[in-house]
Amino acid sequence: MTTPLISKKTDNNVPPPIPHGFHHQIKKISGGFIFLTLVYVVTYYFLQDSGSYLRPAERFCPLNTAEDGREAGTVEPCSRPDLFAFQVSSAIMQLFMAVMGLRSWHITKSAQKAIPATPEGRIFGYIEDATVLNAGIFVYQTWDFIFSLTIPEHSTFIMLSHHAAAAIMAYFSLEYQYIHHYAVYFGGCSEISSVFLVLCDLDVYFPSTPGSAYGTLIFACQVTFTFLFLFYRVIGWWKVSYHLWSDALYVLKGGQAELFRPGKSFILYLFLTLNVLLGFLQVYWFGLIVQKIVEVLSGA
Repeated sequence: MTTPLISKKTDNNVPPPIPHGFHHQIKKISGGFIFLTLVYVVTYYFLQDSGSYLRPAERFCPLNTAEDGREAGTVEPCSRPDLFAFQVSSAIMQLFMAVMGLRSWHITKSAQKAIPATPEGRIFGYIEDATVLNAGIFVYQTWDFIFSLTIPEHSTFIMLSHHAAAAIMAYFSLEYQYIHHYAVYFGGCSEISSVFLVLCDLDVYFPSTPGSAYGTLIFACQVTFTFLFLFYRVIGWWKVSYHLWSDALYVLKGGQAELFRPGKSFILYLFLTLNVLLGFLQVYWFGLIVQKIVEVLSGA
C-alpha cells in the first residue's frame, strides 16, 4: 500500500468530515425552498393584472390573432407576473449568496483562516460559512431549475444545464464536505455580479424610460455588472480554478483523496469537469456582454 504524501507546507490538521452534511441542513433547505415559492406565488398573485403600470416589452407579450376579434399581429397590454416574481425570488437568493461570499472570502476571510493552508485543507477542510452557502446554493439552483421550466424565457438548455450543474456541485460539497474553500468563491463571490444583473434583467423585461432616474440607475447597474462579471466570473474564475486543479490533482495523485474520503474520489473528478464546463460558460456569457456593448456603442 502506497503511503499518502502529506503536504508539508503548513499544519495539516484537517477536521474529520461531518457525516451526511446534506441531512444536517435538510430543514433549512426545505424552509428555503418553501420561502422562495411563497415569495414567487404572492408576488405573482398581486401582479396578475399589472399590464397598465408594469408593462413588459412587446417581445414578451403574445401577439393577438384574428380569432381574438382584434387585428391580427397587434399587441395588447399584457401582464407577465411570472417574469417579475421570478426576478424578485432570484434577487433574494443572489443577494444572500453574494453577501456570504463577500464576507467569507474578503471580510472575515474564514474561507482561508478556518482551514489549514494546504491542498488537503482547501479540498477537505470544514468551513461553516461554506456549509450555509452550499445549502443556499442547492435551494436556489434547484428551485430555479424547477420554476424555469414554467417560464419560456428561462427554460433554455444552457440555463437549465447551469442550474443542474451548480445544484449537483452544491449537494456533493455539502454532503461529503468537499472543496468548502472553493465553494465560497464559485458559489458566493461569483454571485456578486448577479446582484446587479437582477435589475438589468428587469429592465430587459420591463423597460425603463430613457433619461429617467430609474433609467440612470439601470445604466449604472449595467456598467457595474460588466466589470464585476469580468473580475469574478472570468479573470477570478480561471485564477481560482487553477488553484482548485492544482490542489485536486495533488491529493488525487498523492493518495490523500482516498485517505480522507475513501471511495469518493470520483466526486473530485466530477468537480473538475463541471468547473471547466462552467468556466467556458462564463467566457461565452461575457462574449455576449461584449457583443451587446459593441451594438450599443455602434448604434445598432
